[in-house]
Amino acid sequence: MKVEMIRRFRWLRASLLLLLLSSAGSVLAQGESLSGKTYNTLTDVQEMMAEDRLGDAFNELSELRDEVDPDTMDEAMVLQMLGYVEMSRDNYPEALQYMRASLDIGKLPEQMKVELGYMVAQLYAMQEQYDEAITFALEWFETLEDPKPPQLMFMANLMAQTDRYAEALPYAERAVEISEKPQESWYQLLIASSFQIEDYQKSARYLRAVVSGWPDNAQYWEQLASVYMMLDDQQKALATLQLAWRHSVLEKENSIRSLVQLAITEGIPDRGGRFLERALEDDLVPSDESYLSLLVNAWSTAREYDKAVSALQALAQETGQGDPYLRIAGIRVEQARWNEAVSALRNAQSMPVEQPGQVWLTLGIALTEQENFEDGLEALRKARAYDDTREQASGWLKYAESLRRQQRWQSRNNS
Repeated sequence: MKVEMIRRFRWLRASLLLLLLSSAGSVLAQGESLSGKTYNTLTDVQEMMAEDRLGDAFNELSELRDEVDPDTMDEAMVLQMLGYVEMSRDNYPEALQYMRASLDIGKLPEQMKVELGYMVAQLYAMQEQYDEAITFALEWFETLEDPKPPQLMFMANLMAQTDRYAEALPYAERAVEISEKPQESWYQLLIASSFQIEDYQKSARYLRAVVSGWPDNAQYWEQLASVYMMLDDQQKALATLQLAWRHSVLEKENSIRSLVQLAITEGIPDRGGRFLERALEDDLVPSDESYLSLLVNAWSTAREYDKAVSALQALAQETGQGDPYLRIAGIRVEQARWNEAVSALRNAQSMPVEQPGQVWLTLGIALTEQENFEDGLEALRKARAYDDTREQASGWLKYAESLRRQQRWQSRNNS
């Protein structure tokens, strides 16, 4: 907020001559009691300020102040100008004193009071005297018959700066309501304030507005999806991330991961797999163990088994582990594609695996189903040596031996 104040002051210095000249001229036009000498001196002072002769301007005004009658329009205008001179010299406490004194006289025209009051409140805020700023700003704001959006947003920013988020919202909401083209920063304040008071329904409403007005900003889409997740509305979160994907603005790894995970949990894992496959191709996410595992999950859940096998092969190459090949074998066993299962298990055996007993067990099953009983029985005996597969391997050994005896009996009788 302080940076915004400084920018505003720089702009004011550049346009100060025009502002004060038009203000003084309007006073005369309205028949107010500003003397000709005061008006001429103020005009001379403006020229000094334009030439950056601020010390001369201050001295001229100080002399004029001693000459004018107290509690008059002349004194109010001189004090106002002294305040602007001190503001231009970055003497903000002194500027505040002069401006407050000018307002206290009560002789300034309404529009001039509004502008000066606005400036006083901003000076307090710029010096981080927020309590004083709010006290004055509230009094000043009450004098406004028809507050304009910038004035409303000043109040909103002031309240938000002091963590009074619930009070900031009505000002910002009104500014957006009456403005033909609300600024992006106004919505940002609405989003932040509503989030701080945990009114996530409002946060979602304002985020929908910014993704509509500024659709190229990925952060807004991501924030909206996060808010929907906080509201326990996964379908809307997924829809939001899908729209962001279609707009080609989804950038963060976490957001892409969320998109894929939501697609899986919401019953469209094939779409999640396509999202992630494209993200990997476009280098939006790294081809590491984490994302390859997620791709496997997506394709497996979608029952796209050939694609799951391809992802598992990539995962094995990435990790240097044989466990993905064991999973490939499991898929091929379910499909009764025994040769491919055996090939995957042989690959698994050539690499480190967490469950060697499971590899031998699955290999024994696949070989038995191929009626390769000698190799199958040998694999099952090795599987029986491991605690986690001993029981299953024993059962399959009995079954395999039974099948072998049956095969031998049939061979003898057929011969």
